[in-house]
Amino acid sequence: MNNNAKPKKSNFAWVVMAGLGLMGAGSSGSYTVLVGSFLTPISKDLNINISTLSYYFTVLILALALTLPFVGKILPKVNLPVTLTAIAAVEVVLGGLMSQFTEAWMFLAGAAVIGVCMAFTSVVPMSIIMDNWFKKKTNFAIGICWSFTSVYLAIMSPVLSQTIESYGWRNSFIILAVVSAVLIIPSTLFIIRYQPSDKGMLAYGEEEVNEDKQEETVSVTEIEADPRDNLTFKQTLMSPAFFIVVATLCVVQLTVVMNQLFPTYAETNGFGPTVGGLMVSSAMIFDMFLNPIVGATCDRFGAIKALLGWVAISIISFGILILSTNLGLPLLAIFGAGINDVMYVVCGTGITALAIHVFGSKQFGSAFSYVMAFGYIVGSFGMPLMTSIYTQYNSFIAVFVFCIILNVVVAMLVLLAAKSTSLLKHKATKLEKQA
Repeated sequence: MNNNAKPKKSNFAWVVMAGLGLMGAGSSGSYTVLVGSFLTPISKDLNINISTLSYYFTVLILALALTLPFVGKILPKVNLPVTLTAIAAVEVVLGGLMSQFTEAWMFLAGAAVIGVCMAFTSVVPMSIIMDNWFKKKTNFAIGICWSFTSVYLAIMSPVLSQTIESYGWRNSFIILAVVSAVLIIPSTLFIIRYQPSDKGMLAYGEEEVNEDKQEETVSVTEIEADPRDNLTFKQTLMSPAFFIVVATLCVVQLTVVMNQLFPTYAETNGFGPTVGGLMVSSAMIFDMFLNPIVGATCDRFGAIKALLGWVAISIISFGILILSTNLGLPLLAIFGAGINDVMYVVCGTGITALAIHVFGSKQFGSAFSYVMAFGYIVGSFGMPLMTSIYTQYNSFIAVFVFCIILNVVVAMLVLLAAKSTSLLKHKATKLEKQA
């Protein structure tokens, strides 16, 4: 490999990142968040109870969670462009066919199929492939990748609402499917590859790492050796470290339902629906910038220290929301909602960084699939839990205080994750010596 080719090869990782970002936006962005805009018009047109239609999300999440454990094992064994494109085609075609549905069970059945497809076109494959393509700035790149969905939703949400009003929900489902296909299909077909070697390339930063090794005249094996590489998947899965990472994500998932609750909070607190909408918009705007910032801090300071800092900021955000409630300050509530988005980012970029830190690159893909599966299942209980707390105490302050307690638990689990990582490495080293 000549020196002139190195910059081109390493920089293609950023193109892959963009492709993954577009795939995630067109998949999870379209068929989770944006589908929410269809519930009311479908309910009115077909005379279906909206609570029944809302089970679309429950079915989708459960189907997604049950499929995720297989994703990490399947991805390395298939022709990725063909497989992802075929799965994405099923997803967007079914999304378009929802325009013809007439019964509630049809939407629920569609949600199950889309959930299975989304397991291959959303967070887990995105994180695994990004880890393969980046040797440096991995978490920063993952953060930018997540930001694509935030930008897409910020643009598409008001556009889709206007489209539904002007052309009806049936035509709008077809339009959404076309937009999703334009984002996903070219990315899966022409851009996304499982690892750099599939295109005869190096990962971003790999050439610099190799040059450093040559200058130090130290063998590659000696530098790259990670005792965790000697662990089997089963050994990783049964380790305390795995269960601690799962517990961390599960607790985080319980707190990340605030965006759905902010409109209700604003109404019950006397701020009105406009403030509720602005609180959601504030969170979305903050999300665009927080994703790469959280990723960059995980690269700079390490996942453990960075996450502890961001959890502290989340606690501050809930304090701001409590203060805005007591003082009746809507502008402060809007600002607090923006900062509060940090836990959404921790739930994606942050947990990915933590999993890479704990498991190492070799076992990351398979282990992370199971982590996310458990997280999605527990996360489905977040909304009823928070609404039940509000109902019991008739105050969102109780909800915010409970979330602060959960944040403290997250911080404790992150510290335990640091300790469990050391124990996992020690166990792996011991097994290596015995072998």
